[in-house]
Amino acid sequence: QFVTFDGLAKACAMAMGRDEPELVHFNAKDYDFGKKKAFPMRDQHFFASIDKAMADLNWRPKFSLLSGLRDSYDKDFGRGTMRKQPDFETDDMILAKVKGMARV
Repeated sequence: QFVTFDGLAKACAMAMGRDEPELVHFNAKDYDFGKKKAFPMRDQHFFASIDKAMADLNWRPKFSLLSGLRDSYDKDFGRGTMRKQPDFETDDMILAKVKGMARV
C-alpha cells in the first residue's frame, strides 16, 4: 500500500473523526518561515512504502496506516497528553498569502 502526502493528510483527518480537509499546495521557496518549518504540501511525486522493511527485515506491521494513526491520536492528542500545543503560525502565513485568509 502506498500513500501520498495528500493521502496521509486525509488519513489523519479520518483517524481523528474529522471531515476531509481542504488541502492547499504551496511552494515553500515563496516564504520566509525563519527557523520554523512548514509541512511540505507541494505538488510533487512522493510516495512512502513499507515494502523494503518487510522484505529486508522480515518485518510485518501491527497496524494498518489508518488504525495506527487512530491509535496514535487516541493515545496522544485524544487524551490531551500531547507534548506541546500545536503551532499553526506557518499555516496561517501560507493561507494568508495563498487564499487571502487566515485560520481562525
